[in-house]
Amino acid sequence: MIHETDNSTIDALVRILRKTRSILFITGAGISAESGIPTYRGIGGLYNVDTTEDGVAIEEALSASMLAENPALTWKYLAQIGIAVQGARHNRAHEVIAEMESRFHRVWTLTQNVDGFHRTAGCCSVWGID
Repeated sequence: MIHETDNSTIDALVRILRKTRSILFITGAGISAESGIPTYRGIGGLYNVDTTEDGVAIEEALSASMLAENPALTWKYLAQIGIAVQGARHNRAHEVIAEMESRFHRVWTLTQNVDGFHRTAGCCSVWGID
């Protein structure tokens, strides 16, 4: 249920959007968290500690240099990520951004996500690694 204060916020946003011709969405892991994909760090993240159980940062474990040096370690953590995301799909936030593309003159999405959810939701103007 939307509260009255929420309605006034929505009304203000609608007034701004009516004058808007261009929108840029910048997204990261948080947008896909609702889809069940855990973020890498933070509350509930896959790696919310400084180092993995193998004593290296997750960024190092997943790096190209580690893949060359110790592929088993890199694949271990890639497998953990794969298990965590099985069955996930885009969510309503991704769909809303896709819908905005059809309603505004210019809409772009800049993302660091690799899940492809912006595109599966129907977004066409996606920049980054999606």
